[in-house]
Amino acid sequence: MLRSWAGANPDVMVRYIQAYVEGLRYALAPDNRAESIKRLIDNIKLPSDIAAQAYDMEAHPTEGLARDGKFDIEGFKNVLKLRSETEGLALAAPEKYFNLSYYRKALTGL
Repeated sequence: MLRSWAGANPDVMVRYIQAYVEGLRYALAPDNRAESIKRLIDNIKLPSDIAAQAYDMEAHPTEGLARDGKFDIEGFKNVLKLRSETEGLALAAPEKYFNLSYYRKALTGL
């Protein structure tokens, strides 16, 4: 999303992030495993065994999707460092690229 759009639509940004987080929470809840796998089968047309494997990978507590869509700042810093090294670019401050204020506001409203 463009910063200008987000700045002009902060409430929409917050509601979007809230919906995303709620969707992650629901899909990754152990009680919803079977339904989430069925959605992978129905919506993405994955074979059932692959859908189950994909779900288990996504739901893995340390290697899967980030809980509540949390942004991994240290991982992002590493990506910027690697990009700087491989492309010869100056290493910019990570904060130049993201704004977590909408995310923080979204979580406080859940």
